[in-house]
Amino acid sequence: MRENGPLEEKASADIMSSGHARGWAASILLNTGLRWTIVAAILLVVLLIQIPVVLNADLACLLTEGEKVLDGRKLGVDLFELNPPLSVYLYMPASMLARVTGIAPEIIVIILVMIEIVGALFMIDRAAAAAKLGAGERSVSTYLFVFLFAILPVGVFGQREHIAVIALAPFVAITAIRWRGLAPGPIAVLAGLAAGLAMSIKPQLALVLGFPIILGVFRQRSVKPLFTPEACAAAAVVIGYGAVVVLVFPDYLLTYAPMVTAAYLPLRMSLVELLPFPVAVIGASVAFLRLVAPQDFKMGGDATPWLAAAVGGAASFILQGKHWGYTAFALCVFAIAAPMLHAHVRTLRMPVITAGLVAVAFIGYCLSVQVRPFPPLQGRIQALAKHPRLITIGDHVALGHPLVRQIDGTWVGSSCVQLLAAGAMLLQNSSQPTVGERAKLDGIIHFERRQLLADLRAGRPDVILVDTYLLSSFRFDWLAWANSDPELRTELSRYREVEDVGGRVRILVAESSSER
Repeated sequence: MRENGPLEEKASADIMSSGHARGWAASILLNTGLRWTIVAAILLVVLLIQIPVVLNADLACLLTEGEKVLDGRKLGVDLFELNPPLSVYLYMPASMLARVTGIAPEIIVIILVMIEIVGALFMIDRAAAAAKLGAGERSVSTYLFVFLFAILPVGVFGQREHIAVIALAPFVAITAIRWRGLAPGPIAVLAGLAAGLAMSIKPQLALVLGFPIILGVFRQRSVKPLFTPEACAAAAVVIGYGAVVVLVFPDYLLTYAPMVTAAYLPLRMSLVELLPFPVAVIGASVAFLRLVAPQDFKMGGDATPWLAAAVGGAASFILQGKHWGYTAFALCVFAIAAPMLHAHVRTLRMPVITAGLVAVAFIGYCLSVQVRPFPPLQGRIQALAKHPRLITIGDHVALGHPLVRQIDGTWVGSSCVQLLAAGAMLLQNSSQPTVGERAKLDGIIHFERRQLLADLRAGRPDVILVDTYLLSSFRFDWLAWANSDPELRTELSRYREVEDVGGRVRILVAESSSER
């Protein structure tokens, strides 16, 4: 964002007097009431678009787990989630409001994210106003971020990374304001609290904030950037959340988290597979910045904090190591923001505009690509049992979610997936673990079997869906894996296989259900 000076004010006046079209464009930039009306209209359209598409596998799983907590289950004791506790509790307000209002929780998720977007836009605008930035610059920032927050993440809308990046953006904007020697005002504290929440949701996103702050430390040759009000507020939230996890979720922290560390975190792609996308996105951002705002391209330029945040997003993407689209969201948002916030519209040439639009559209496509590893199952399940109790045997969350919600069924599993067992088996076969490491991995596999047995006994599912691949890459007989345990074999003997769908999913039905 750039500070308005006399020349920029004169340019605004020139635009206003140069014709109806330019005057109309200028009125959009300078009219505050119109700006927020346009934002509201955009969000309303996005709400209508998102209602039928928002419910992806991850969101559905976390919503279901949150509902289990509301029903009395305890995380880390009789409910197990690979991610830290806040991932489950993040969506519980939507479930609670759904029970009060009767509105579907996924719709409430969309509405709550819309409210968060408005809050982030407000914080960014208030900080810019406190820094005495011009109305035109503030409008450009608002329009850009409503696009980046609401429209760009079509395929990842409502996921944890989306929510976290929205919460992070005001902090980055304030860091950019301080980079210019301006003061963001008291709203900085609120931005810091939001950033602390974001880092609690996804600790890897601390890199998004850390890179600009570290650059500020080197630039000023002082540690003051580490102790700004927003940085202290963010640190306080993270420390507080850590204390809550230690005190309230000791079972998760001491029992389940070590298994996640041993069997899930090592499941990552190689650097050769991970690097091309962030390199391409950062490279494109730098190239466009060089074209549209060469004076901001230098190390001390106003765009530097935004580029540093994009590099932090790239580091977060690589650190997570999964190459899932939503894990690149921070990278994409700040890589687009860096040149767009500093472009001079009047000097842009059509080839540059066209190339920029193509690049943004390609990034949006990459974020929205949906991998559908399983054939349609909804009609098949509903033909076998109405409102069934459902469970899956396998390591892919998309096998059971959002399917169980779409068929108005009941999830009876204590976790959404047996991914820890899959990771442990892969590590045993692809590496050379020591005797102690192999014993630990065997213990994780045994734990997953015991939980599955408990779920079958307590939940009495009507339908069991069995995957036929390990980590979607290798043919694997999950049913044989379960039957290798005598007690599990006894429980599964009460079910019969009714269909093998495309060689990808085996459907088992309880004898009592299949006779309906």
